[in-house]
Amino acid sequence: MTDIPQTIRGRVITEHKASYIVVADDAEYVATVRGHFHDEEEKRFPKVGDYVILSVLEEEKAVIESIEPRTSEVVRKSAHDDTIQVMVANVDYVFIVMGLDDDFNLRRLERYLVLTEQAHITPVVILNKVDVVEDVDVYLRQTKEVVKNVQVFAVSAKTGEGMDIFATYLKDGATGVLLGSSGAGKSTITNHVLKETLQATKSVREVDSRGRHTTTTRELFKLPSGGYLIDTPGMRELGFVHEEDMSDGTFSDVELLTYQCTFPNCDHIKSAGCAVQESLDNGTLDQKHFENYLKLQKRNAETRPARKRD
Repeated sequence: MTDIPQTIRGRVITEHKASYIVVADDAEYVATVRGHFHDEEEKRFPKVGDYVILSVLEEEKAVIESIEPRTSEVVRKSAHDDTIQVMVANVDYVFIVMGLDDDFNLRRLERYLVLTEQAHITPVVILNKVDVVEDVDVYLRQTKEVVKNVQVFAVSAKTGEGMDIFATYLKDGATGVLLGSSGAGKSTITNHVLKETLQATKSVREVDSRGRHTTTTRELFKLPSGGYLIDTPGMRELGFVHEEDMSDGTFSDVELLTYQCTFPNCDHIKSAGCAVQESLDNGTLDQKHFENYLKLQKRNAETRPARKRD
């Protein structure tokens, strides 16, 4: 009689091109997917953070039979085609990390916020590297003006200042993901909250404070605080967002003004009776904020038909 493979539940901690690392019952397995994953029309493959059902073949090797329903997923549009890419799954918090050097960019922060709004996941803004600036309050004030009701914390992963904030969020099984540019300090943050050096780090270039993409894959770590943290590579392209995700969050101020224009077909650029242009003129609406809104609207219009998911 042929032995029936043992079936267990695990969680994907790393994704490679043809295999996955899955943790189940404190053991790690190198797993591939069952053939039906390739036959399915949507090609819905496992992602870091997914809970999966495994058939254990032999010691440290297994086959993924199925993916459990996701509570959340962070997605972005591929920079190469119309595919919507799932980056990570089953996340409770998105930690948007910006370094307080040349990495500090409020317009890029707005785009990250739209990404979290699209995913319906709670964002938390982390201003890292307080040790490199003299007056952190200036950065905090500017950031809070943009993020509205989103929590903002100033920390230094290098010195440990303010880093206990992660333990307050990532406990009782909660999962967070670090998103931000290369060089923002995500891997240094990961090492600090893990209390050991597991992620390689490199210094940023002094010329422009850009990192060197030390982290090359997304990886989930179990924390001493009882939660989980996913480190990710720096993202150059955030992808496109859907128009319906822009009216309730980061750009709700612009959306509200568009309904106050005199004419329903107002282009918000040069039309008479435009409430948006009036607000720009009197200074109640930030010009760069509005330009970022237009930029995302344009991208959305160019890619709206795409709904294919990897």
